[in-house]
Amino acid sequence: MHRRQVSGFVVAAVLVRSMDAGATVALVLLCSAAHLASPLRTAGLLGAALTAPHALGFLVAPVLDRAREPRVVVAVAAVVFAVLLGGAGLLLGTVSLLLVVLLVLAAGALGPLLTGGLSSVVASSRGAGGPRRIQAVDALTYGVAGAAAPLLVATASGALSALGGLLALSAAGVVGGLGVLGLPGAGPGPATAGRGPGVRAGLLAVWRRRPLRRVALLTWLAAGVVAAAVLAGVSLGESHGTGCGAWVAGAFGLGNLTGALLLSIVPPRVRPERGMAVLTALLAPALLMVVVCAGLFAGLLATYVLLGLLVAPQTVLSLAAREELAPREVRGSVFVTVAGTKVAFSSAGTAVAGAVVAAGAHRLLAGAAVLVSVGVPLVWGLSRQPRPVPRAEVASGRPSVRRPLG
Repeated sequence: MHRRQVSGFVVAAVLVRSMDAGATVALVLLCSAAHLASPLRTAGLLGAALTAPHALGFLVAPVLDRAREPRVVVAVAAVVFAVLLGGAGLLLGTVSLLLVVLLVLAAGALGPLLTGGLSSVVASSRGAGGPRRIQAVDALTYGVAGAAAPLLVATASGALSALGGLLALSAAGVVGGLGVLGLPGAGPGPATAGRGPGVRAGLLAVWRRRPLRRVALLTWLAAGVVAAAVLAGVSLGESHGTGCGAWVAGAFGLGNLTGALLLSIVPPRVRPERGMAVLTALLAPALLMVVVCAGLFAGLLATYVLLGLLVAPQTVLSLAAREELAPREVRGSVFVTVAGTKVAFSSAGTAVAGAVVAAGAHRLLAGAAVLVSVGVPLVWGLSRQPRPVPRAEVASGRPSVRRPLG
């Protein structure tokens, strides 16, 4: 991509991913302002409905590999997501809650297309500095969107209303979706010439290719651990004073953004599976540093900046692995499958942390460090190469049938 196209991608990706990242915050604020009988319970239900379908992202993933213009698929997904989210907001409190939940569930099912799907569209582009720099810029948009989304929702909600904030977020997603159409097209992939990949194609490709399997497992492990660590950090921050937990989350976001910005200038050149193993393993001492420094607020902030710096290159290397190691005919499926399951593991990490943090944030962080210390060698040890899989089986997602001779 040319520099102008890279700039267009950044704007479109930030807008689309801000809608995805900020939707839960917007729904929580709307439930609180809608004078519902059980606002917190409703907010939790809608939040779960939005994130749970990400785990089934592999079901919608083959659409990208079958499409002649994957960018059109992503653009349509963004617009439909915005319409469903806005519709759910408008109908909340006026119709059956079940209908609102169904709308949010449908929006959540499109979420993986806005994350991994958009990454797959831009992955094959070649910009200044090569594909690793494009992947670093892509990773940067995740960080910017994660930071900008709550700010956009809070500003619009304060200036208008909670519903206005949600609709503003939806409008941003529509604009971003239209911006995706302006990205350079990669043309139809090999899958369009045949029946196209099956729904298991992405999962098969991830599992059958050893380096890709390692990166995916490490991505999921790190996602769950980091999500739990952020919640623990917020809890530790609140022990220093009301509102201090938000500063801890902000410190993590600052570290992540700083790391992504530096990597967009100097992209990593290490092999994805080795880099992911080292960076994930480094989470263990980083978490133990949080435990040691948690008594001093400045030390707590510094350790979470460091944690964010460690996470930034993991995102870049995870994207690089999907681009460089996935079979071309199922590349879109691999991107969406890994992205969707990453969100699921992150949500699981948050849920587990929320359930056990009352027993002590220090214990939670120490347990997470132990999990990383055990998990990384275990993932790396899963190195026995399974039997070779025919390309037709990987592309279709269906086991091949071997007929006996004679």
